[in-house]
Amino acid sequence: MTMMAAEVRHYETPEKSNLAIVVFDKTDSDFGYIILGRDARKIFRCLEVGNEFYASADAAEEALREAIKPYEADGISEYPQGDEVKPILDIFAPIVADDKQHDYFKVLSSNEMRSAARNLIQEIAYSFVDVDGNYIEQFQTTGFDQRLWELFLYVLFHKEGFEFDNTKPAPDFSLSRFGMPVFVEAVTVGQNPDFDVPADTAAQIAELSQNYMPIKFGSPLFSKLNRKNKYWDLPHVAGHPFVLAIHDYHGLATSDTPGSMTWSRAGLVNYLYGVRDDVIIEGETVRPRMVVGKYGLEPAIKITTEHTYGDKTIPSRFFGLPDAENVSAVLFSNGATLTTFGRMGKIAGLGDHDVKMLRMGMWVSDEMGTTQSFATDVDADDYDEAWGDTVTMFHNPWAKNPVPDELFPNISHAILDPLTNQVRYRFTPKHVLTSMTTVIVPTNDDKTDD
Repeated sequence: MTMMAAEVRHYETPEKSNLAIVVFDKTDSDFGYIILGRDARKIFRCLEVGNEFYASADAAEEALREAIKPYEADGISEYPQGDEVKPILDIFAPIVADDKQHDYFKVLSSNEMRSAARNLIQEIAYSFVDVDGNYIEQFQTTGFDQRLWELFLYVLFHKEGFEFDNTKPAPDFSLSRFGMPVFVEAVTVGQNPDFDVPADTAAQIAELSQNYMPIKFGSPLFSKLNRKNKYWDLPHVAGHPFVLAIHDYHGLATSDTPGSMTWSRAGLVNYLYGVRDDVIIEGETVRPRMVVGKYGLEPAIKITTEHTYGDKTIPSRFFGLPDAENVSAVLFSNGATLTTFGRMGKIAGLGDHDVKMLRMGMWVSDEMGTTQSFATDVDADDYDEAWGDTVTMFHNPWAKNPVPDELFPNISHAILDPLTNQVRYRFTPKHVLTSMTTVIVPTNDDKTDD
């Protein structure tokens, strides 16, 4: 798929009823403009394409400013296209009683700190197709985490340039790019009060990553693998890459401790490939056990065959389990959160400009996998964020239908080398391993009328 034009400047009318872009034509190396308005489903659609082209973006912008004036003055908020057959997906219109609503849905719906996330999610939902027919009910109640994860994936796949086939009820996403189909089923790690434990220190995280987290990830992944009606046997899926996409929501953040999603990825790697870093835990100190390798001292790798925690035991190396050769990869992110939607909404200008967001965390700073801490203001001129920044695709080295890396160029990739038991990574620039965002809302006395 070759993009023939690139967006170089973006505009909106004061009432946000129209959007416009200046585009660069890569074939002819000149500039034009496109004006958009909402259709009857509130999706922005093309209203006008400039019929002249210009030598510079400034010239195209000048022409755009004249062309958009009639739309600014027409007082119209909706421009029906005549093909809107599906209803508007208004996911914030309550359809269940207040006492049945998920706590996070309540916060998202009404809290001023979440206005950017709320507005962005609603914009995304306008174009989202509810194949199952119960998306809104699930989003507002017990399925909030799962549905938020699906919405994140929907945006990610759009950004990756995939085409969607919404005619099939399963798996969750039927996609194609470069003419190659790929199918994705979304799954989440949920809470289990009888099993779950928190982690407050590095030593606890290292300990829980060895067996506890592999069991947490293993439960939903193994259930999908052993589903009665196998995904890979469906006629439209058979012979094509099939991916399980997983996100951990089981350990909620508190004022004292971060959520489990900030530290649980090591347990997933351990479970998928049956290998982990061999660490020495002494009190609150965690350090790698070093061995002599081909090029000198290097961290030791421990091969795991099973995981036991409490009274539960499961086999390790998910990709080596019976039937797992039909799972081409497991896609993972720890970034499908309200704060991510909030940051992206703020970047898009959809939130209260008085709300401040300060983000800090750890990212991979180079191709060698070097990690580096970062701290930044989301309002900073040089702040940048992409939907794929937290996403890693863990490839199955024994897959029947592997996923070509080039299908997902804007995420990180990993695969096990079975000969060395080393997990090889190819990270995107500044791949975010973990982060936390502090949201600050000034008091009314601090706010101004500017």
